[in-house]
Amino acid sequence: MLNWKSLGFGIALAIVMFFMFMFNASSLAILSFIIAPLVGTYILGGELKMAAIYGAAISFFGSIISIVLYSALISYFSKTAIPLGLNVVTLIAVCVIYAVIGAVFGIAGAAIKNKLMEKQ
Repeated sequence: MLNWKSLGFGIALAIVMFFMFMFNASSLAILSFIIAPLVGTYILGGELKMAAIYGAAISFFGSIISIVLYSALISYFSKTAIPLGLNVVTLIAVCVIYAVIGAVFGIAGAAIKNKLMEKQ
């Protein structure tokens, strides 16, 4: 059974943080795909296997939505168009890399919650 609360919160956090970092310090935009799975799987807790899946899903879908929205905004507000059709392979590769990073930090988020719950 999917935990939509942690998944939805993680994806929303990834998108918001991506735009926050992209418009202020674009080199830090990858932090959104590190922090969002960490927080999303902290909310989830439980098994590390499920945390890895949730972390990967948060980063993968968050990065797809963020990159497509960012490209649409840049194309709309500037005179240069960013063609997504030509860069689909690169877009998928980047999203897969973010998913791997998200899985690693998803495991870390669940492990942190599990450790904190053991102490109580």
